[in-house]
Amino acid sequence: MSILALVGCNVGGQSDDGRLRVVATTTQVGSVAREIGGEDIELKVLLQPGAEAHDYEMTPAAAAAVEDADIILRSGAGLESWLDDALETIGTPEGTRDMSDGVTLREPDEPGDEDDHGEEEADDHGEADPHYWLSAPNAVVMVENVEAALAAADAPNASAFAERADGLIERLEAADAEIRSLLAEIPDDERGIVTNHDALGYFIDEYGLRFVGSVFPSLDVSGEPGPGELAALVETIRAEGVVAIFSESAVSPELASTIAAETDAEVIDEPLYTDSLGPDGSGADTLDGMLLHNATVIHDALVAG
Repeated sequence: MSILALVGCNVGGQSDDGRLRVVATTTQVGSVAREIGGEDIELKVLLQPGAEAHDYEMTPAAAAAVEDADIILRSGAGLESWLDDALETIGTPEGTRDMSDGVTLREPDEPGDEDDHGEEEADDHGEADPHYWLSAPNAVVMVENVEAALAAADAPNASAFAERADGLIERLEAADAEIRSLLAEIPDDERGIVTNHDALGYFIDEYGLRFVGSVFPSLDVSGEPGPGELAALVETIRAEGVVAIFSESAVSPELASTIAAETDAEVIDEPLYTDSLGPDGSGADTLDGMLLHNATVIHDALVAG
């Protein structure tokens, strides 16, 4: 029997103890839902820390959770295409909420277009970058969307959701200020960033860094870069004087190490968290903690470099 065959026709009712049944797709959305919902919701998070979000495959347990959910919180911006078939089978896509609503999505440049790496409204002519939570202001929008979705589904607990959301927003705003102060210490000529894949665009745009290149020149790592692409990146790193290549928690650093061996750059052992938050106790297991972790790793590597 296929996974989708395990998914029923209707979204289920509340849990046995009356709490709202919530499914969150990603670790980012799950962390926010856990903080805002607290003990007032029954939460299931589909992806686990360290998982690559782009090509997740539904499991029987995940399908059962989706079937039983009162509400499904998806990160959105095209990230969870794997969820769409399941939602069509359930027959109640109106039971889902997109946490990217209200975010201005950036559309990465086409290969070879080096004129701009900035933000623009995504449209039907290109693929939107789904990693919007890597900017603190965008993370605040995610928090507001989660709060609104939970409050609409469970009005008696709306005030509790709002109070918890306000606390998380305060932490994100404090993290945003700290990140700006920290990254301001990086010299102008050391602000070039090379990562494993092109996931850090919102962070780079928000905090005044400069995108140099990525080992996997795409929004995900589903395809291997060709020899010509790798050679071009090596030449760019040499020409730009890049001293650090940043690895990511959900991506193997093997190719990055190969490129580093051909240049004077060093692969930074401490990973950035992009597709996933960190595991419990890592300090990167909340949105504000993850953003501060990434900023600290980048600061330490580029200031020291």
